[in-house]
Amino acid sequence: MKNFGVIVPARYKSSRFPGKPLALISGEYLILRVLSNLRDCIPKDRLWVATDDQSIKSVCEDNGYSVVLTPEACLTGTDRIAEANKILDFDYVVNVQGDEPLLDSKLILNFLDYFLSEEFDCVNCYSAIHSEEMGLSVNVPKLVFSESKKLLYISRSPIPLNKDGEIRKLHKQVCVYGFSKSALSEYGIDKLKTPLESIEDIEILRLIEKDFDVMMYELNSHSHAVDIPEDVAIVEELLRRRG
Repeated sequence: MKNFGVIVPARYKSSRFPGKPLALISGEYLILRVLSNLRDCIPKDRLWVATDDQSIKSVCEDNGYSVVLTPEACLTGTDRIAEANKILDFDYVVNVQGDEPLLDSKLILNFLDYFLSEEFDCVNCYSAIHSEEMGLSVNVPKLVFSESKKLLYISRSPIPLNKDGEIRKLHKQVCVYGFSKSALSEYGIDKLKTPLESIEDIEILRLIEKDFDVMMYELNSHSHAVDIPEDVAIVEELLRRRG
């Protein structure tokens, strides 16, 4: 078996939603909902949380999860993963963002099989956008890719957009990433965000700007990330519909 790990970054001081990992989603902490989904498909010794916060660390460890403390100054979740892997030393790392509580464990397992079999430096997930509201939301990164599924660009703007200003078929980023150790190490070198990454505030742009090939993998999920406090009610309603 390849030396891989799944690491969930969990930052307390989110700019758009402070304390987000410990937000209650139908009575359960957000971070625990994410980890519970992963526990169904990832061996316990390969599932870790990377955080800068003692309260998050305590909640996770009290519920049986392994935690690596990382510096508060990490620029992004992927920087936090890179710091954690300096200790854990996995050859391949899957980054599942701690704000994706609706991801199906079977889909994560399918992605992991794909990523490890192809041995790409970086793979990011995406799914189709089915609502105009989501297509126009600056909280939802939209992306375009080549015929070979190589990421061309990702933006908070609705791309692609035709010359008449009409939105056609859009795809959104799903915050699940796979990194080789070399790509993750290169990512973690920077102490500043790259120019486009800084403008868009989308961390995967850093690798695009460094000329890494980022491959896209379709994750047919009806996931809804918790980016802002208003997303809590949306996710709770989706959970109610799922029963």
